[in-house]
Amino acid sequence: MSIDLYEKLKERAKYFFEESKKDALNKHYDIALFHLEQAFQLGLKAYLLKNKGDFPKTHNLVELIKLVENDCIKRISKRRWYIISILTDAYIGSRYLLRDYSENEYRASKKFVEDALKCLNIITKD
Repeated sequence: MSIDLYEKLKERAKYFFEESKKDALNKHYDIALFHLEQAFQLGLKAYLLKNKGDFPKTHNLVELIKLVENDCIKRISKRRWYIISILTDAYIGSRYLLRDYSENEYRASKKFVEDALKCLNIITKD
């Protein structure tokens, strides 16, 4: 495992998470959700790199979640599966489609990603 790559993925995941908050303050919920998707995706990849030595070159959150052997991630993903759909839509839509998202969609997604990043030890628990 490359410690440098792990640290870069981890820091970038945190950065995207923080950027989403700034986007939301400006009511750019589409971009905020894109940044949340990136934070979650990179968090999953960092976790896989640290725990399995590598990660697949995919952007598919469902595939990445299946590979992560983390009960906390499995539990929150199963309970809040619809958030994964919102994040995936935001990721794809950021390039190909224009869609408006609500503040509520952002807030629910932010809570999910924050919880996920805690499960993955990307950000610290309160």
